[in-house]
Amino acid sequence: MKPFEKWQYEEVELTFGVERVDQLATLDNWLAADEPADSYETETVKRLHQQLVRKVDAWNEDELKLFFIGQLLSLVNFTKPKVYSSFSQRTIATTIKSVDQEDVVLRGRVEFFVAMGEQIPRQPFFFVNEYKPLNKTTPSDPLGQLLIAMLATMDLNVQKRPLYGSFVRGSFWYFVVLENKQYVVSKGYDATLVDDFFKILSILKRCKTYIETWSTSATER
Repeated sequence: MKPFEKWQYEEVELTFGVERVDQLATLDNWLAADEPADSYETETVKRLHQQLVRKVDAWNEDELKLFFIGQLLSLVNFTKPKVYSSFSQRTIATTIKSVDQEDVVLRGRVEFFVAMGEQIPRQPFFFVNEYKPLNKTTPSDPLGQLLIAMLATMDLNVQKRPLYGSFVRGSFWYFVVLENKQYVVSKGYDATLVDDFFKILSILKRCKTYIETWSTSATER
């Protein structure tokens, strides 16, 4: 059994028949987000942006999480009491078939994800993984780590729908959609550019809108 952080994206493709494509309408619609920022969000983004520009090259991994990523995710507030919540450092585990029809055990911790439930996560919707400073050399593959976590979740979820995710390298956010056995990766949005920072916020807010719709559908079943 290999933990999520040891997987590379090409290895995921070859082992499970996952294909990277240039475009999916699901990602296009997500990135077309134009949700406006209210006055509080605007002021918070400006403060975080100023701090990021000053400190991004100095922060280590934990500081990047604490002072930038965590605060932005908290601003979006991926929580609805008794419906869905944000979770961190939780384990996802399943066994799925490879292209050779061999059983492969998948098990690993996920940095952040949004799922149904308050204490016990169910039916995850959205992932953010691999928070790495750009100036840190690491053998890990952020896309591979995110992709294997999403693939494991797709196997576990009762509702078979696209999964949304993001990985962060320094100030850059990359957005990913996994739909069936195809996935697509966005360009990098650089949060040191204020317009990109507001776009990242808008994309995250649209994802929250999707989650509201999915969670309502799930609770009505």
